[in-house]
Amino acid sequence: MWAVVGVWELSAEMHDEWRAQVPLMASSKVGTPGFVHGTWTQDGHATQVFDNEDDARRYHAKMRDEGWLERPGLRNVVWDVAEVGAESQAG
Repeated sequence: MWAVVGVWELSAEMHDEWRAQVPLMASSKVGTPGFVHGTWTQDGHATQVFDNEDDARRYHAKMRDEGWLERPGLRNVVWDVAEVGAESQAG
């Protein structure tokens, strides 16, 4: 599996908007090709797991190319693709 990892710095003004958008960001990824699992934090971190490298890299490039990484009050610090080395589940 492959993960797209993102970290953003949020301005004070952007914090409430980000928090309000987290549920939409999460639910909108469900139909994305290859998407397996995602986690979005309230303070600007995201990890989105894909079942193959091509879909992960395609999603990574699309978000960058469409300008979703940088907006007023939102500065991207990390936007990368990495191979997942391990997985665990409780229960």
